[in-house]
Amino acid sequence: MTDRTPAGGGPGRDRVVETKRSQHAGNGGCLVGITNREELVDALTEAAEVEHGLLCQYVFAAVSLKQTADEGITWPQAELVRGWKRTLLEVARQEMAHLGTVCNLLTAIGAPPHMGRPNFPQPARYFTDLPFVLEPFSEPTLRRFMRFEEPVTPEAREALIAPAPLLYRHVGELYRDIADGLAALEDGTLFIGPIADQDDNDWSRGLHLCPVRDLASARAAIDFIVLEGEGAPGHRQGSHYERFIEAHRALLQELDADPDFAPGRPVASNPLTRAHHDAPAGGSLIEDSRTLPIAELFAVAYETTLMMLGQFYSFGAETAGQREQLRQATREMMSGVIRPLAEILTRLPMGEHLPGQTAGPGFEVYGTVQVSPHTENAWFVISERLARHGRQGLELAEEKDAPPRLRLCAENSARIGDNLTRAAASGFTTPSPALARRTFLAKAEPTSEGRIRPGRTATARYGTAASAGSPDA
Repeated sequence: MTDRTPAGGGPGRDRVVETKRSQHAGNGGCLVGITNREELVDALTEAAEVEHGLLCQYVFAAVSLKQTADEGITWPQAELVRGWKRTLLEVARQEMAHLGTVCNLLTAIGAPPHMGRPNFPQPARYFTDLPFVLEPFSEPTLRRFMRFEEPVTPEAREALIAPAPLLYRHVGELYRDIADGLAALEDGTLFIGPIADQDDNDWSRGLHLCPVRDLASARAAIDFIVLEGEGAPGHRQGSHYERFIEAHRALLQELDADPDFAPGRPVASNPLTRAHHDAPAGGSLIEDSRTLPIAELFAVAYETTLMMLGQFYSFGAETAGQREQLRQATREMMSGVIRPLAEILTRLPMGEHLPGQTAGPGFEVYGTVQVSPHTENAWFVISERLARHGRQGLELAEEKDAPPRLRLCAENSARIGDNLTRAAASGFTTPSPALARRTFLAKAEPTSEGRIRPGRTATARYGTAASAGSPDA
C-alpha cells in the first residue's frame, strides 16, 4: 500500500496521523491502532476534512448538470439529468450530516469542531490513490465517486514496531480505525465533552445528525456514517455507493443509445479566482472580468457559511433561541446564497484562455476559517460579513447583463445578516464586555468598498475580499 503523509488543519500546518503497531505473543502480531486522545483527534479531524471535501465535489458535479432541453438535450434526457442532480444534492446533504456528526464526535472527546480544509485540487492528499478535485459530471467523475464510497473488506495488516501513517483507500476504512481507537481508549475519561454540546437536529430532509455522549452512541454515530455511505453487506440499497452505481449504469445506457449525449455543461475543472499555496497542483484560473467578481463573492460567502457552522458547533454563549436562529441562518445561506451562486457560475465564461468553458464554484478559502472565542464578537463579525456580501452583490447585480438571480442572492445575504443582528438583541448568556451593545446593533451605513476582489499579494483578515485602502482590509 502506498505511503501517504497527509497535511491538515488548514493551510500551512502539516501533520501525520499515525497508527502504532506492536507484536503480541500468541497471535504473531496485531494492529494496536490509535493509542491516545491526540491521535484520535487527528483522525477525526481528517474525517471532517474528508466529509467536507466529498460534499464539495458532489455539489460541484450536481450544479454542472444541464437543466432544460434548450441546453442541447431531449426532454426525456432532461428528466434523467434532473434525477442525477437530485441524487448528488441529496448525497451532499448527507455528507453535511456526516461532517456535523464528526463535529459531535470531536466535541464529545474534548476537541473543537473542524471546518477547515485545504483548497482544491488535492492530488491523493487523503485517500492513498484518489485525488480530491472539482470536476463536472461525467462517467469518470461517477467512477471516482463510486470508489470513494466503495465497501471494502478489512485487510490483515502487518505488525510493525515503528509508527506508520494512517492509510486508507475508502471512507469506511478510516472510520473503522476511529471506531477501534474509541473502543481502545474508553476508560471512563474519554468522553469529557458536555452532553448538552451535541447537535441532534433534523436540519432538513436527509440531514439528520447523531449525538455522541458515550462509547455506545459514538459507535452508533460511526455506523450511521459508514452504512449511509457504503451500506451493509447484502444490503447496499439506498447507500451512496449504490446510488452512484445506479447513476453510472443509467449514464452508460443513455450513452449507448445516444453517443453524443452530454449531460453536463462545459464547466472547467477546479475553477479558481487565484492560485493557492495549499493547492500546488493548481487549477483553472478565472480571467473573465464579469465572472471573476461573482466567483469571489461565492468564495467569501462560502467562508462566512463555514464560520457560521463553526460558531454553531462551538456551543458558545448563545441562548437556545439564538442557536435556532443561527442554525436557520446557516441553512438559508446554503440554499439561498451558496447553491444559486454556484449554479450562476456554471453559465458564465472562464475567459478567452479557455474558450467555450464555463466557471463553477471553487469552494475557495482565502484564509483560516475561524471565529472569535467571544460569542458576541463572533456574531458581530459574521453579521458584518453578511451585510457586506449583500452590498457587494447588489453592486454586481446593477451591472449590465448581470445574472438575474444575483440580486436575490445579495438580498438573501443581507436579510440573513439582519435576522442574526435582531437575534443578538436579546442578549447573550455571557456577553463580551469588549463590545458595546449599541455598537453591535447600530445599522451599518453603506460604504464605498470597491470590488470584491481580495488583494493579490495579501489575504485580508478573516479571508474577507476587500480592496486596498478599504476600511475592511
